[in-house]
Amino acid sequence: MATIAWEEQSDEDVLGHFIDEQLPPRTREAAFQTLVDRYHRRIFAICFRVLGSRADAEDATQETFVKLARGAAGFRGDAQLSTWLYRVARNVCTDHVRHDARRPATPVADPGDLDAAPMEVDTTAGTDEHLAVTAALDILDAISRQALLLVAIEGLSYAEAAVVLGLPVGTVKSRVSRARVRLGTVLERAGSSEGTDATGSGDRTSHP
Repeated sequence: MATIAWEEQSDEDVLGHFIDEQLPPRTREAAFQTLVDRYHRRIFAICFRVLGSRADAEDATQETFVKLARGAAGFRGDAQLSTWLYRVARNVCTDHVRHDARRPATPVADPGDLDAAPMEVDTTAGTDEHLAVTAALDILDAISRQALLLVAIEGLSYAEAAVVLGLPVGTVKSRVSRARVRLGTVLERAGSSEGTDATGSGDRTSHP
């Protein structure tokens, strides 16, 4: 059998190879691993935002892929595989929040709000810029912040983010749009303030 170029296969085609019992086990394993490689980062990010613990998020991520392996044959293709997978991840996280006996006294947020996890932003920029972005994100309400991060940072489509958040697609679009505008305004004001401070400081030091 010729070597399969997995990167050229759609998610649904890869899944088809995985559930085809007539194919060699190694081919089916390679197909499943391809799906894991494609979605592990996004699924982990979603789980981490809900559960707030890397260990719990990794457990939930693994459980999500276990459910994919066990339920792959029942995938009907009514939605994209990615959308189905995000829905599975959200349900797994909901179960963790409701039934995790390891932290019975710790109040948790509604998993639908996705507000239990700390925010992660790009830290490759300068410290001042990073702090400004973090502060700006904190101004947003929980749902708008999560919608913006899922779409702008994690790269989910509006439809996929809607599945994760449990909201209509139109609501996600409007939340993200307003969040972008507000975030841009806050950052612009912060930049203007810093420029004014720097100019003022220069004036004071230039005249002994």
